[in-house]
Amino acid sequence: MTRIPGRELGQAYETLSMEEKKSILHELKTYLEVMRGWSNPWGNSRICSLLGTAIRSVRVPNHLLGPFESEEELNEYLIQPSWSGGFESDSAYHQAHDVAKDMKKLPHRVVFTHGDLKPHNILIMGGRITGFLDWESAGWYPEYWDFTTALRFTREDFWWYNFVIDLGGGAYLAELKCERALAALTSSSYYW
Repeated sequence: MTRIPGRELGQAYETLSMEEKKSILHELKTYLEVMRGWSNPWGNSRICSLLGTAIRSVRVPNHLLGPFESEEELNEYLIQPSWSGGFESDSAYHQAHDVAKDMKKLPHRVVFTHGDLKPHNILIMGGRITGFLDWESAGWYPEYWDFTTALRFTREDFWWYNFVIDLGGGAYLAELKCERALAALTSSSYYW
């Protein structure tokens, strides 16, 4: 990877011209659309790695989960370590739990996903994308995964937030709300 030319998007973004920013956004959007159109060799609803096994994600304790035969199985797994200890009241905990459980009401296609779409994993040069880094989390996930992973802890006043929204993340704001509630519910599971 050190031989791929370019700089990390996160390091270079503020120095880019408006034309270069638009070009990179358009190019990345096209790449994601193509990847998301690939057929899942493990079935249309299986959530898994490229090999059909567990997926690796920084979003869960121990960084491994699945595989899952359905999105419902994934949702149950993700909410299982919920804990009320980090909330000011039982009411606040139950409210967050209800928001996180709303993900069950939002069915999704399972698509090929990079799994860790972040500005430090995108290399650019001359207003073009030269490469993607860190494919260890790639696999078959619900269609919102790349976008909500990219925005989960991103402030709305940071350039990356609007970039991801324009990239297609704007279609998954309800899922982002569920994901943020889920993060609050399960963050203590990282310390067990």
